[in-house]
Amino acid sequence: MPIVVFLDPSQRWRWQLHDSDEVVVAEGCQTFATYAHAVGNAHEVCRRIPDAPVEVEVALAPVASTPRISAALSSAGQALRERGLEAALEVLNSRIPHRYTAVYWLPDPDRLVNVALVDKLREPAPLNLQTLPYNESFCQFAIRDGEFRTFNSARDARLDGHVYQGVLNSYHAVPLTSSSGEILGTLCHFDPVALDLADEDFELLRLFSKIVVPYLPRVAVSAVRDGGP
Repeated sequence: MPIVVFLDPSQRWRWQLHDSDEVVVAEGCQTFATYAHAVGNAHEVCRRIPDAPVEVEVALAPVASTPRISAALSSAGQALRERGLEAALEVLNSRIPHRYTAVYWLPDPDRLVNVALVDKLREPAPLNLQTLPYNESFCQFAIRDGEFRTFNSARDARLDGHVYQGVLNSYHAVPLTSSSGEILGTLCHFDPVALDLADEDFELLRLFSKIVVPYLPRVAVSAVRDGGP
């Protein structure tokens, strides 16, 4: 039985448990500010239902976007089609306080390669942001969990002992996946400074991740994989 997570008319997240005929058999009595909180509550409640499966599949219902999200997604999509990936990332970055917005590609299980980066300060990308060991990245958590958000890594117990804890203080990311479900990389906002990200802007990041994949620079990534310039 799938859990369907959706935005209600008040733009709060809710969840329902559906049977195989898509009939609602249970639903949460609370609403949540974030998708992740709704999913967590759904898992906690549904695991107590005797007939519910041990492993609950989470399926996202169509999002009732706010006018602001819809307008921003339209602007980012237009920039992507007409001017390319970095122009689209600039649209996303212009809405938030974070310094960086980036796309990282996963060419193999051991590393992530930056294929597009927008920096509010317009400085050359540091070498340590161009190629990252997978096991030293925050991206690994977005890939593992389906999303990852921390507004202050120095105080985030999930990151205790991580090499970048307290160095990269804010990080908000979603994975990029192919139509066949293959993990391709991540789309993220990040900053050395501790900064929160509005739920609306995180939802925009997630929605943009669904349209950007066909525009990713595969040739550049192939060159990196093959040792080219």
